[in-house]
Amino acid sequence: MKKLILLIIFLSFCFNSCEHSKEMNNVKIIGLMSDVMWKGKMDGLISTDTISFKGTYGLGPLENLKGEVLVFDGTTYISGINSNEKLYVNKVEAAKSPFFVYATEKNLEKVPLPSNVNDLSSLEKYIDQKFSKIEIPFVFILKGKWKNLNIHSVNLPAGSIVSSPKEAHKGLKNFTYENINGHIVGFFSRKHQTVFTHHDSFIHCHFVSEDKKIMGHVDSFNINNQTVSMSVADRLLKTKP
Repeated sequence: MKKLILLIIFLSFCFNSCEHSKEMNNVKIIGLMSDVMWKGKMDGLISTDTISFKGTYGLGPLENLKGEVLVFDGTTYISGINSNEKLYVNKVEAAKSPFFVYATEKNLEKVPLPSNVNDLSSLEKYIDQKFSKIEIPFVFILKGKWKNLNIHSVNLPAGSIVSSPKEAHKGLKNFTYENINGHIVGFFSRKHQTVFTHHDSFIHCHFVSEDKKIMGHVDSFNINNQTVSMSVADRLLKTKP
């Protein structure tokens, strides 16, 4: 009888732990970055009209690597390069992507940024330390004014064959901005390098300006921590560091 009771308690603990893990981990991942970069799998695997919900944030490249995709609070934006080699941004009903990461978070809470967070590298280190006990991927949102921002949009020529990151980035164009207001949507994970982050990073970020006329993959930035705030799901802050 005692063994049966212990078994029930153990199974109950496991069930509750699994349910908690399921509740915590609401990040969804479609496709693999490595399949796009090394195997040339560039067809769209998700259409963003299927995730157009309030509080949904997601990012990835546009199918066939013809631009970037950002879902911001349920609205889809795509960026690309026009015939004049200029960046354009369009609000669209749906976009397809060969790899994509997204999450729906309605209860976001601000997290103060320390004074030593002033660029992408220090931001990654801060998030890694601040949420050292969090083993699941999660989304974070930055809002404010960037002193300097470097972004890109992929722009693969039609008919290109991709079997390496270098080939995948053919046609890519970089853009630099100063004193620009907007948001960064980022996803953090220590376990998804080459899945939705690059092999040397734990984060993947896209920027969209306040007026929604500029959007792209974030390469680097400089900020004053007093002019930029970060928000994450409130439940993440209940986990002790």
